[in-house]
Amino acid sequence: MAQDIRLTRLRRRRFAFWRLILANIIDDLRIVREAWFPITALLLVLASSTLYLRWFYLPARLDYEPDTAFALFETLKLLIFQTDLDLPDEPFGRALFFLTPLLGLFFLLQSAVDVGRLLVDKRARPDRWQESLAATYRGHMIVCGLGRVGYRAVLQLLDCRREVVAIELDPNCEFIPTLTSLGVPVVRGDARDPAVLARAGLKRAQGLIATIDDDLKNLEIALAARRIRPELPTVQRIFSRALDARIERTFGRNSAFSPAALAAPTFAAALLSSNVRYVLDLPAGLLGVAYLTVSDDSPLIGPVADLETRFGVRRLPGPNAHLPILPSEEIALVGPLPALEAAQWANRPRPVKRSGGLIVCGLGKVGTQVVRLLNRREPRPPLTVICNVETPQRYVEALTAQGVRVLRGDARDPELLREAGIEQAMSLAALYSDDLLNLQIGLAVRSMYPDVHLVLRVFSDVLADRLADLFGIRTAFSTSALAAPSLVAAALVPDVEAAFDIGDQLLVVRRQIITDRRAGKTVAELRAAGQLPLSLRRGGEFQWLPPDHLVIESGDEVEMLTYLT
Repeated sequence: MAQDIRLTRLRRRRFAFWRLILANIIDDLRIVREAWFPITALLLVLASSTLYLRWFYLPARLDYEPDTAFALFETLKLLIFQTDLDLPDEPFGRALFFLTPLLGLFFLLQSAVDVGRLLVDKRARPDRWQESLAATYRGHMIVCGLGRVGYRAVLQLLDCRREVVAIELDPNCEFIPTLTSLGVPVVRGDARDPAVLARAGLKRAQGLIATIDDDLKNLEIALAARRIRPELPTVQRIFSRALDARIERTFGRNSAFSPAALAAPTFAAALLSSNVRYVLDLPAGLLGVAYLTVSDDSPLIGPVADLETRFGVRRLPGPNAHLPILPSEEIALVGPLPALEAAQWANRPRPVKRSGGLIVCGLGKVGTQVVRLLNRREPRPPLTVICNVETPQRYVEALTAQGVRVLRGDARDPELLREAGIEQAMSLAALYSDDLLNLQIGLAVRSMYPDVHLVLRVFSDVLADRLADLFGIRTAFSTSALAAPSLVAAALVPDVEAAFDIGDQLLVVRRQIITDRRAGKTVAELRAAGQLPLSLRRGGEFQWLPPDHLVIESGDEVEMLTYLT
């Protein structure tokens, strides 16, 4: 439903009528340039005849000085065989009188045929129209690659009221029709080609996001863009952790992000808590974001300060964040995962969870990151991994050395699930890159043990909503949806650590050294201005979620959560 709501909201945007007019003018000028030879030849014929009549023929036969307009008029009459002028005596003039109508009509008809054909074929030239539309943009963002992450990034930028031009090599990309219906120009070509970047308006762009599913290609795109505009902010989708660090040393801090690394903390936290919707993996640790619908008899009802003091959480910034909490109200909280779980339990007690271990299905990019995070948790939960038979042996050996039990096979097989300990398991996560496979695993587990907590990786928000409605699976997440906000935020503002969206609003976490007028203000004053300090480092001391009465000092290092404006 969230995806449907977003697309409906974006389709209601007003497309600038002047942009369509300007794009048509640009497109028509390109058509004229394509028919340059007959048009140029026609102009040369008309110019030659006009100049001859103006300076040689007419002055000798008229008792007044003719002007250029009169000479042009006589040339046009000559062109259509309607002239009443006498044939000149000199050979050059005679040749011109014969050639002007013959060559002029030939090139006139050729020009009309070429231009007419190109105008009629406009609808058969969608790529050229998209380039003409892109030529009308200024201060826009360029998104290279319309895969799952690129598509999400474009939608996120549109929700942030930014103009976007996309570049995609595959003309059969499934997301092109949706984006063109939203008025987004899609330039076809290889984004590593400087000519393609130029057609997307690189010299006029505000920034560039490279989201192709290939680290080397994204790096080449960024290098090509920087060769043209060295100061252009670029953000790259990168899978290799080692390459990520090296790119940031070259392109700047937080200029490369791994979607798997951005999404993995949320999947890992969802295995342990059913109400977490996003997890911020900050240098100091993990903070979760949860949405709670306040029950009628909930102890959360009342002043926000009481809730925050009791549970050690903070309400997200917003126009009503300072108002008392009311029954049936949906509130968004941020805080440590145990604190969010305690607030959820106090609001609406749930059945006691199973006390068994965790099962992770899939050792791809996301699954590997999730296992790594779970292994870092203290105390470490019992963990079993199910992977395909094609999974490299070195991955299995590395996990086995860390005390993780690894099984190979089809996670849909009930016998393999029993061998993994599904009878006592607390949670199971299906993290393959195949939505159908993950759904089949979830349904197989649900048919065997309905009380096992399920976490599924899916692409579509619509599918996630359907899973909640039909099967009660309320922790289905999309890797691209979790990663896209951070990629977009990093391209728009500097020093972004992470980002997530609430409706059409984007919240960003930025690491900042306080040197401006905020020094001397209390945390409460910053929160009233829409800025929520998540952590504060002063000297050698570190503090999570600093209290409202704390006074910010110059030189404090703060992880600040605020809306992107």
